[in-house]
Amino acid sequence: MAVPNAALLRTLRAELKKGGIHEAPLRAKGWHVDGLCDHDKGAVYIDPAPQVTETILHEVLHRRFPRWGEKRVDRTAKRLLRSMTSRQARWWYRQFQQLKTTLAKSVSAD
Repeated sequence: MAVPNAALLRTLRAELKKGGIHEAPLRAKGWHVDGLCDHDKGAVYIDPAPQVTETILHEVLHRRFPRWGEKRVDRTAKRLLRSMTSRQARWWYRQFQQLKTTLAKSVSAD
């Protein structure tokens, strides 16, 4: 029997609060790895670069090619990320970190 979403989220929230969560560059030959769980150490490692890079590519494609549909933009961003080396993806991530501004007020997507 499946665990209801609310109960599962409470369980995962408690697991998260145990700590051992680290942000770190992750390497895997030929893959962009978003996260890794080291069961022996009880540690979770998160690399934000691949996900952020794909999102940057996606949104910049929207801006550059406003007539492209969502499916085309999504496929193109995923294809571009897959074609990148980890080093290239890190470059995009670093550029984002340098160029971004952090807004205090949320932006509505409605």
